Amino acid sequence: MATTQNTYTGDGSTTNYSFTFEYLGQEDIKASIDGAVTTAFTIPNATTVAFNTAPASGASIIIFRDTANDTTAATFFAGSAIKAQDLNANFDQVLYVSQETENNALSALGGTMVGQLNMSNQKIINVGTPTAATDASTRGYVDGLITTHQAQVDAAAASAAAAATSETNAGTSETNAASSATTSSTQASNSATSATASATSATASANSATASATSATASAGSATTASTQATNAAASATAAAIQATNSSNSASASATSASQAANSESNAATSATNSSNSATAAASSAASALAAFDNFDDTYLGAKASDPTTDNDGDALTAGDLYFNTTSDVMRLYTGSAWVTAYVPGEAINISFTAAGNLSGTNVQTAIQELDTEKVQITASTASAQLPAGTQAQRDASPSAGFIRFNTDVGQFEGYTGSSWSSVGGGATGGGSDTWAVEHDNTITQSYTIGTGKNVVSAGPLTVNSGAIVTVPSGSNWVIV
Repeated sequence: MATTQNTYTGDGSTTNYSFTFEYLGQEDIKASIDGAVTTAFTIPNATTVAFNTAPASGASIIIFRDTANDTTAATFFAGSAIKAQDLNANFDQVLYVSQETENNALSALGGTMVGQLNMSNQKIINVGTPTAATDASTRGYVDGLITTHQAQVDAAAASAAAAATSETNAGTSETNAASSATTSSTQASNSATSATASATSATASANSATASATSATASAGSATTASTQATNAAASATAAAIQATNSSNSASASATSASQAANSESNAATSATNSSNSATAAASSAASALAAFDNFDDTYLGAKASDPTTDNDGDALTAGDLYFNTTSDVMRLYTGSAWVTAYVPGEAINISFTAAGNLSGTNVQTAIQELDTEKVQITASTASAQLPAGTQAQRDASPSAGFIRFNTDVGQFEGYTGSSWSSVGGGATGGGSDTWAVEHDNTITQSYTIGTGKNVVSAGPLTVNSGAIVTVPSGSNWVIV
């Protein structure tokens, strides 16, 4: 692939960067810094670009050729001399534009894009499944991610709901445990009161025993009963304390479960947010890729059997549009008003044709060389050859010495000497082969300027029509006899 650009990385101090590609004119040399085209540079010599300000450190610098293609480098007119320099300039222009088109286009085999690609709200279709973080994504792939993430969000929401239910149950359990502890404490207090009462009763019984032996026996029995009741009350108080401790542990466990449920709910919310952000980024990436492909699709129109009249979206064609003509197997370029062949299909030396007249070469390259060395003579046998014809006002704007044409205003052949147009041929005439007389019109209908330093002889009388002016420059003479 031909080189049409050179890339560098700025260091914050270097201003001059060289380039290695050929070009037709300095106006075709372009530069960009970090993707933005800039004109803040000069070209001090044939292979160097000097930026007005040194590009920043780390800046991406591209020096590239963008050959103008609005018009051909050289224009040929009917009857004009064909020069090798002009032909080469035209061929180089087509070659350079083709090279730039090839380097800037992405083929079916892939390629690296330089700069941003504007898809103008169009779509990219048939994109493969992405495997890297920077790959374009299809809608199906994004929808799959959204479905997966939605399932995760739903699962997280269900987990949060379950955690909330667990938290509610734990709160209920904690309330029940507190109620049980209160009941146990009340029972313990009642048992303690009962024990105190029993002890008081035992003391009273002992006093009664001292007072009365008979009563003592009865009191002893009563004391034994009271002691048994006290023991039972103490055991009941112990059981209540154990139950209160268990209730407290249950409440603590419920609180821990509630905290874990809250953490799970927070994690689920974070996961949902991340999933939403990922889906948004994927959708944005897909939109950018679709826009980039649509812009490319509007420039390279693909393979077609004939010249299209609109782009692939049905919009108007723009200058620089390309397509491959499958009928003639050539690349075609839209100039802004017409389709032209963007390149010669094959090297000129390999394109053969049937030689005619004094052309001996059988291919384009050797024929051009023969034309360049002036080996061609125009012969017409007994027939005639046609020269360009037109009015005096239609003369070439910038003729070269040796140009020849037929002036329809004066009915004469004329040639350009390098400084002025003068008649060609004519001369004396007469009977048979005698050349003793010059015939001319006796009425001047068109304005004419005699050449500087030239003398003119006319036979009178002469009539100069209204509006016609004969100009005799200083140093020239016009004699009427």
